Amino acid sequence: MPSALVPLPPTPFLVADAYAAGCTRDQLRHPALHAPVRGVRMAASSADDLEALCRAVALTFRDGDTFSHLTAAALLGLPLPAHHRPLERLHVSSRAGLRPREAALIVGHSGAIARHSFRQRQLPVTVPARTWLDLGSMTGTGTGTLLTVEDLVVLTDAVLGLRHPATTRLQLERALSWFVRGRGRQTLRTALAAARSFVDSPMETRVRLQLVASGFPCPVVGADLLAEDQWVARPDMCWPQARIAIEYDGAHHYSSQHQMRSDVDRRENMERLGWRVIVLYSQDVLTAWEATCGRLITAFEDQGVDLRRLADAPDTPVRARVVVARR
Repeated sequence: MPSALVPLPPTPFLVADAYAAGCTRDQLRHPALHAPVRGVRMAASSADDLEALCRAVALTFRDGDTFSHLTAAALLGLPLPAHHRPLERLHVSSRAGLRPREAALIVGHSGAIARHSFRQRQLPVTVPARTWLDLGSMTGTGTGTLLTVEDLVVLTDAVLGLRHPATTRLQLERALSWFVRGRGRQTLRTALAAARSFVDSPMETRVRLQLVASGFPCPVVGADLLAEDQWVARPDMCWPQARIAIEYDGAHHYSSQHQMRSDVDRRENMERLGWRVIVLYSQDVLTAWEATCGRLITAFEDQGVDLRRLADAPDTPVRARVVVARR
């Protein structure tokens, strides 16, 4: 029968501190406690919470240790592929001169730089630009690859979407310029060229990439449409010259009847202005892409526009504004 717990802090704590406070070995083996790494205990009920797990592991950090790579991305709220399980391994980078961390839960890396780390909810985390560079080293085509190039473009869109002065396209390009010998540099360059600002979801990124791969010109992303100085809509993607817009509706897109009605009104307003609005759902992208391409080709034909004559829309640091004249 496990011994009863003496009052212990609700937050993670060091075993050494618990012993100093008078706790016994049996008390620290209570099933209500979890040992994420040697010398640390935390509430077992919090073991599946990434932030709580990181707080526990951070108690053992040396000066110069910081969460990095996939763990930093998760803590920053960046979208990771579905197969990634952030609780299985935590990525920790250590500064030069320190041995990389070694533990069953920890993937250790070297090369941390103090100015590339900041406090995210009081946890040491690599800054978004450095996190992005580190993620580039995890791409490839081998069986052990953790991220595909498409995954990296999704992440790059999300980094650009953080709306932080240090995560603009210019800042990421500058970060690449001093990342001379880093693994994945060319992949990062490719991902940055394909990335766009003002993307609202990972699936929108994947739709755009599939469009380009299927021969469509890269659309304008997240533009504001205006008519007679009045805001009309902000479609996920559009080709202004053809007056064609794409809206991606995910499984949880509508949180209320009011939102659904608002979206329908905006789409009807666009159609009154001579626009075609193509609404896509997950099956249109994942299992019926050929039919989706057919719908788009028909839309271009109906609008009287040869899509082969359209150029790719470039990325812009400021949200695009499209003034729509009534037909």
